[in-house]
Amino acid sequence: MPVRQPQISKEIVSSLIKWKKELVVNGHSAWVKVPDVRKMGRRHVHRCVRQNRITHLLSDGEYRAYQVLVWRPNVLAVYEQVPIHLPLSLSVARDLNIVHHRNYKTNEAYVVTTDFVVKEVDVKTKEIISTAYSFKYWDQYYVIDNDGRVSLKKGRTLQKLKIERECWRRKNTKYKLISELDATKAKCWNLDWFSQEWGIQIDRAIKVKFSELFLESWYGHPLSIIQDHIDFACKKLSYSKCQGVTLFKLAALEQILPIDLSEKLKLYYPVKLLDQGGN
Repeated sequence: MPVRQPQISKEIVSSLIKWKKELVVNGHSAWVKVPDVRKMGRRHVHRCVRQNRITHLLSDGEYRAYQVLVWRPNVLAVYEQVPIHLPLSLSVARDLNIVHHRNYKTNEAYVVTTDFVVKEVDVKTKEIISTAYSFKYWDQYYVIDNDGRVSLKKGRTLQKLKIERECWRRKNTKYKLISELDATKAKCWNLDWFSQEWGIQIDRAIKVKFSELFLESWYGHPLSIIQDHIDFACKKLSYSKCQGVTLFKLAALEQILPIDLSEKLKLYYPVKLLDQGGN
């Protein structure tokens, strides 16, 4: 039996018209902004230095996921809180026989949003592609049974994800789930630390040469602290300690240095490389 679907209200139509005008004036505009959310929890109105604009991230997890996505070297842009065309999502909900996102008291349809849409260069084909990502904490997606088997949870959250996934499939766009396991606190802390140097213009050849010398030192003394490897490279290149730290952060941020970011880094800590069992 077909489920009853919600109705499109005049208020939603008016809001969509206003949002489209914002796009024309300002470029991307998050459909859901931090002031719109009244639930308890941490929110982030974050100025992204890479995209040079304000972003609206609705949880600590979303903030960390955003940082991990935006600092991938092949990424051109990350759009947050992206609305899906309402007639499309309603059509998908009817076809799947799942109740569309709604205000259950008034039965008015809500606009379906996807947490992130990432525009990036495919490293193999060199084509520009888009991928949609939904962020949820792992235990919101999955459940572990008594035998240790992992499966997707049933219930309203999964129903909403099915609608979202099918909408992007019909738009010929890849759709992926991302959780705090993909965007850990340590990894985000490291990216925040590295990105303090973003915007300093240094020729890529210099960063590559610095990275080669850093790795030469690391392979000779893998248990030495980061500063020791920086000092080794700086001595060879006749750079100051300050210049060396900047080069280290930028080379790590741009993934010229294959640094393992799974643990929080500091200059007086040793560091692991990805080919040494890192993530």
